[in-house]
Amino acid sequence: MPHDHHDHDHDHSHSLLPSDPELRVRALESILVNKGLVDPETLNTLIDTYENKVGPKNGARVVGGRRFS
Repeated sequence: MPHDHHDHDHDHSHSLLPSDPELRVRALESILVNKGLVDPETLNTLIDTYENKVGPKNGARVVGGRRFS
């Protein structure tokens, strides 16, 4: 029978992840990479794309550039 974590009284946290968002991201990345679910190079490429090619500052530049064209 599967264990249902919500049908018992307890004081411990359900989260095994740290509360700091950066630490949580690193923990999740480690889990996904260790299980072979995510390729680290692919993940780095995706992060780079969103940080440098898709991010909000680029959207502002596109909107700002259209305003003056």
